[in-house]
This record gives sequence, structure tokens and C-alpha cells, in this order.
Amino acid sequence: MGARHTRLAAALAAAWEAEVVSARRMTMLAERIMDARVRARLMVLAAFCRAHASRLLARLAALGRGPLPVPPEEIELDADTLLELRREGAFARASAARYETTAELARQQADLSSAWVCELNRTEEQDRARELLALAEGALASSTMVSAPAAAAPADP
Repeated sequence: MGARHTRLAAALAAAWEAEVVSARRMTMLAERIMDARVRARLMVLAAFCRAHASRLLARLAALGRGPLPVPPEEIELDADTLLELRREGAFARASAARYETTAELARQQADLSSAWVCELNRTEEQDRARELLALAEGALASSTMVSAPAAAAPADP
């Protein structure tokens, strides 16, 4: 495997790890949301992150790469849910840009399957970024978000 091919595999592995962490973060954020529809939407976005990770893992396997290091189980979120939504939205936007670069690298190496996976993931990350930022800036900001400690507290009878 040449240096360029190794660089592609490293980029795919880094993207895989980022998607696994994002899926966990999205799930944790969903647990903080009182509105069932918004919570469900965040869980769908987490499922998209898991789908991205799965596609990347398949490409890495096709390249003969693996096993991958498992990201840490413990992920800490800020108590401010809106701040975390904004951060994850910005991270999704940055991920989309990284996918664009990785897709170009894959095309240079004539790995059109990896390029296609990166382009698909890029498009979905752009959508995820827009949706997360809209949630953070929208009307939900005032009434449907709860902080982590309040979400963990039992409801009053």
C-alpha cells in the first residue's frame, strides 16, 4: 500500500472515529430534549452518523485496513444544551469540508467507491449541520431544551 493510499485510509479512519463520537453525542443530546418530535429527530441524526461510520468501515475493510481503535465510551457534554447543539452543528459543517477533501483524495487514487461514500456523507453532514443550527437558533431554544441535571431529575408527582 503506497503512501497516498495510506493517507486515504487514515482519513477514512479519522472520519469513522468522528462519526462514532458524533452518534454518541447526538444520542446524549436527544436525552436532554423534552419535545418528543425534536428528540426523535436527534435520534434520527444519530442514526445517520452510525450509517456514515458503517459506510466508512466497509471502505476501510475493502482497503484491507483495520481494526480501528474504539473511541472512549465516556463523552462529556456541556450543561448548556443549546451550546452543545451549536458545537455539534459546527462540527458537522467541518466534517462536511473534511469529507470533500477526502473524496478528492479518493478520486486522485481512482478509488471511486470511497469517493462516493465521502460525497454521500458530506451531503448528509451539511444537512445535519443546517438542522442542528436551526434547532439551536429556533423557537425550541426557549421552551423545549433542558439542562443535563434537570433531565436526570425525576418528575414531580
